[in-house]
Amino acid sequence: MADERMCESCGMPMRSAEDFGGGRIDNAYCVHCTDEAGELKPYEVVLAGMQHFAAQSTGVSETEALRMAKKGMAKLPAWRDYSA
Repeated sequence: MADERMCESCGMPMRSAEDFGGGRIDNAYCVHCTDEAGELKPYEVVLAGMQHFAAQSTGVSETEALRMAKKGMAKLPAWRDYSA
């Protein structure tokens, strides 16, 4: 795939069809942010995944990982106008 796209929900690079939700390269969301049909999961579910990823990859506390996840997601198209 020539163009690398970023998931509009979490920012993950999507390089191959397997990275895209539902395996559809026209999907704006990655496999981690979507259900089996390629539909975007609820905010709370994506947030929990982002929090876990941040805690595991950086070693910060769960509280700090949650803050980081919320801050990062607020900048992305899927959640920019979302108010939790």
